[in-house]
Amino acid sequence: MQNPPDDPTLEANSYAVAFRLLGDRPAARAVSGIATQRLRQTREPLPENWLALLTAYTVDQTVGAAALGVREVDSDPHAGMRAALRRRLERATPEERVAASLIQLAGYPPDFVGHLLHTTPEHARSLAGVLAPPPGVAYRDLGDPEILGGAIATPTRRRRPRPHWTTLLAVMAILAAVLYATQVTGPRPTLVDEGGLGSGSRTVQVDEFSGMPGRSAN
Repeated sequence: MQNPPDDPTLEANSYAVAFRLLGDRPAARAVSGIATQRLRQTREPLPENWLALLTAYTVDQTVGAAALGVREVDSDPHAGMRAALRRRLERATPEERVAASLIQLAGYPPDFVGHLLHTTPEHARSLAGVLAPPPGVAYRDLGDPEILGGAIATPTRRRRPRPHWTTLLAVMAILAAVLYATQVTGPRPTLVDEGGLGSGSRTVQVDEFSGMPGRSAN
């Protein structure tokens, strides 16, 4: 296996796993930075199994995310699934953590992961079973939307209750009374620069508001 050229390559692989487990960008970046630093402290040049070591360090940080002050994002619709994945990895063996994260979360093929762990593809697939997704669920969807090109989840808005029919009738009666009053008391005054307090009209502007060489884990 060819060594990665730079730290951004390491951080990209780590971030792909960390974000799927945490769902929070600052926390995932912190985890990937720590995991990369730990890997660099092993030895230079990096060992052939650098990706397995990096993944192991990443999972170590994410299952202990409470120590980093990580909190669940209120608008994340996958927060419960991420927490369940972290609990499974916390109880998994080191080999299971690496195989499951690389195969199930990062999308690497079992034959590649098997070679990485010096085992068969079938055994690697068996190890990854600790994170086997439910039918119809793709863990790729847990990745960072800014990288995957999706939209960021936003909190759902509560629908306002519809007014009762009696309230509508009352409002219509009041409007009818007001309309009648304007017709019998003469013309309405002309409002100049309404709301401008005589200072002239003003315009208010509001401002609107990757991995192995040749493969990206995202």
